[in-house]
Amino acid sequence: MIADPLSQGEAYYYYRAGGNGATATGTTYQPAQTFAPQARQLAFSTTWTGFTPEPGGTISGSDKALNSLLVNPSIPGTTIANPLNGGTVGTPYAPNRIRASIYTKDGYNSAVAVPTTPTGVAPTTKNRVLEYLLPNVSTALPLTGNEILLEDRYGNTTPLRVQTSNSTSSNYSDAKILLDRKDMQSLVALANESRRVKTYTYNGKAGAVTKLANQYDFININDASSRTYTGVTAAGAATTIGGAGLTVTPGGYVQNSNTYNNVINYLLAEYGSLGEDQRKVGYVQNAATKFVRNLAAYTTNKNYVADKNAFTFSHDAYLNFDTSFTGKDQFQFRIRANNTYAFAARAADPAAALAYDGATVEWPNNSRTGIFIDKLFYRFPVGDYAVATVGTRLPQDAALPTRGTYYTKDALLEFFNSSAGVFPSYTGTGVGLSLGKLGAKGFGMSGVSFGIAYLANESDAVAPDASNTMTQGWFGADTRFRLPVQLAWQSKDKKWLASANYAFERGNNSMGQVGTQLALTPFMYASLNESNQFGFTLAYQWSKDFSITGAYGHASVNARYDNSVLGVKMADAGDSAVMNSWMVALNFKNVFLKGNSAGFAIGGVPSLVSNSSGWNKDGGMPTAIETWYQFQVTDNISITPGVFYISSTTNSDGIGGGDVWGGVIKTQFNF
Repeated sequence: MIADPLSQGEAYYYYRAGGNGATATGTTYQPAQTFAPQARQLAFSTTWTGFTPEPGGTISGSDKALNSLLVNPSIPGTTIANPLNGGTVGTPYAPNRIRASIYTKDGYNSAVAVPTTPTGVAPTTKNRVLEYLLPNVSTALPLTGNEILLEDRYGNTTPLRVQTSNSTSSNYSDAKILLDRKDMQSLVALANESRRVKTYTYNGKAGAVTKLANQYDFININDASSRTYTGVTAAGAATTIGGAGLTVTPGGYVQNSNTYNNVINYLLAEYGSLGEDQRKVGYVQNAATKFVRNLAAYTTNKNYVADKNAFTFSHDAYLNFDTSFTGKDQFQFRIRANNTYAFAARAADPAAALAYDGATVEWPNNSRTGIFIDKLFYRFPVGDYAVATVGTRLPQDAALPTRGTYYTKDALLEFFNSSAGVFPSYTGTGVGLSLGKLGAKGFGMSGVSFGIAYLANESDAVAPDASNTMTQGWFGADTRFRLPVQLAWQSKDKKWLASANYAFERGNNSMGQVGTQLALTPFMYASLNESNQFGFTLAYQWSKDFSITGAYGHASVNARYDNSVLGVKMADAGDSAVMNSWMVALNFKNVFLKGNSAGFAIGGVPSLVSNSSGWNKDGGMPTAIETWYQFQVTDNISITPGVFYISSTTNSDGIGGGDVWGGVIKTQFNF
């Protein structure tokens, strides 16, 4: 078993049957002890049957999906008493664990004309009704996924449902994944690879045909609806299955004798019939991980946000309270209110986060639109060259010596504000210590400074025991935190500024906050991340009116735990992903009119160049560009129009968002 919920769990439960041997009493069969490997296979098979689970965790005669399953004793590692039908007794046992089921329901019905036997000709009249099949599809051609409808019978986008048998809900809203065209294509490919790995015998046009393992037998509707296969009964005798609808091919861990009219559920069940050894065969495993990646990689606007082509009008207001008790210390308390709808969410692209949209605000997803505490920390000197900082809302840039850049904080994109992710905006509960002062003596070297901090996730810091399996608090085995370290240097004339940055982070990937979706969560779940982040910045003040800044970032992210999604292994503990980023930014002052400023920046956002897990890597490094002009109306009011652009974030599977661009007019009032 893997740590749960740290790994986000496997989407099915292991069956465990008790008892010391196989006994039959009337119509109730108590199987022999079922051990973990067999229980895992059985749980997987019953999850991927493509049928609604029976509420309450019981198996009754109405649950056709389970009543139609037979364990195949010829598959290696499965020589156990048949736990579903128990020899010649036809009543399956009730497991002592609830089960999950992956399925679709309420599909659009299409009447099709399919042959009644493989050797026959398809009739001219439509004699079969199938769900989710597009009308007028050529049923004799191999299925590709393009022939499957993306809408249910109500006109809604088809949801792939994940439901447990413990639920008595009638609307099945526990979990939904919206299926798009690439999902359908990858599901068909998965079903074909599942058939490829099996050996089975069927009646073909020339009589009995035995398909051997590793040979393709591509799905088409005519064959899938009319073939009969050589199967076995509960007693182990040969029998014929199929011929009356879409039938799952035998030869896997289970024989699924049910006939389907729902095309999607039939495809799911082909994979569900496999044994664990079969699922681990390379081409099957690759197809399964690609199917999961396609499910996870939603396209823009499938996450129920506003259309990215929209105008918005919002505010970001904050009130700083700064005080000092000695003249050398600082206590800062900042109150903030922000209702900016994050462009990153609207565009489904983390790199599109704006520098002023309120990183601590997740509106409207979590509806945090009220007034909240944005900063709360106290900074005080320790000796002549050290400064200590402590706070419950402590920003990283208040704990370390420098941002390492001359590029303004008035940047449009958070990517450029964070020096290509090298110095991300991060606020936590913790402490920091800076040694040396920029431009003064420190360590015997002029202009050198060193800083280190420990910043824990605020919610973890106040929750010593968030659940039965996670130990949190300010210091805990599963506390999310960031530990940044910085070595900085500034020349005596303050023209040159350089910084070397390192951070160890757990439970997040702050560098990826301004990158691609894969850079943000290389293993799908942020709780799995454990990263080592490196970055360098170099800035030069060419003149009082012009400066240039460059930055380079690199990170290695490791998976803390195994990760499975819908029972498909996607990451192993220790899997590693590597990302890179860079930027060059120009700052101009007194442009056209005294007091006005402008900027231009270009860079490659954090993106994965390698990933040893099943989640894959990015297809390339997206490029971000921004330019802006700040018009200083008065000493207290400025207006900044600007535009930005981010190239496509398509990953190596060919899935992801397209180009993103936006225009901004920001009016700033300072008092």
